[in-house]
Amino acid sequence: MAEKIDKNSLLHWFPEIKNLGIPVPDTRIIEVPHGELIRILDGDASGVKRYVPLIKKAIKELGGPPVFMRTDHVSAKHDYMDSCFLEKDDEETIISHIYRLVEFSETAGIVGLPCNAIVVREFLDLEYGFRAFNGLPIARERRYFIRNGKVQCHHPYWPEEAIRFWKDTPPGDWREKLRELNRETDEEVKLLSEYALKVARVMDGYWSVDFARAKDGKWYLIDMALGEMSWHPEKCPHATF
Repeated sequence: MAEKIDKNSLLHWFPEIKNLGIPVPDTRIIEVPHGELIRILDGDASGVKRYVPLIKKAIKELGGPPVFMRTDHVSAKHDYMDSCFLEKDDEETIISHIYRLVEFSETAGIVGLPCNAIVVREFLDLEYGFRAFNGLPIARERRYFIRNGKVQCHHPYWPEEAIRFWKDTPPGDWREKLRELNRETDEEVKLLSEYALKVARVMDGYWSVDFARAKDGKWYLIDMALGEMSWHPEKCPHATF
């Protein structure tokens, strides 16, 4: 490919961790040339349409729809119903969701983020308490930080101050539900620390590793990013921003 893949890309980290014995969503990766998808923002969907058959094939292989769809860098999950949650496999729906993913990528940060792949993943039925933003299930999720072979710290993924309700009326008990979702048990910490250490043994440097729990009780590794670019709670001694 023309562009060097940076470490935050799923194309970099997923091949390193997918066979470690840690549950991960079944994943199909469709690599695309750098810059091909961005033309959709100017009304030219031809670069996207050529990949629709491959996306449909991936959806079928994964038993969907629904499936979870993202780029190698982002899922735009706060816009869940119109971005990463793909509940239909017709061309129009696929293209509209890719549009939102590309649009989000272009507006991320100062210079945007590249789209080097369309990633279609098994839809995980997560253990969630309520929905926020654009229909996003707020689930039992955790973020673990690893540095140079060790677990540095870990936190619930969703702090109360991060929750927003875009379309639906907030449930009256959402704060109580969130506190329960964010309650870390000793058993959970032991398991996820073991998983995080497995990742630390194959990934050099500083990383955040995100986990989510499905309704059947299984924890999945769902995402990773460079630690320097990942959020810590303000009270965490390792927080830098």
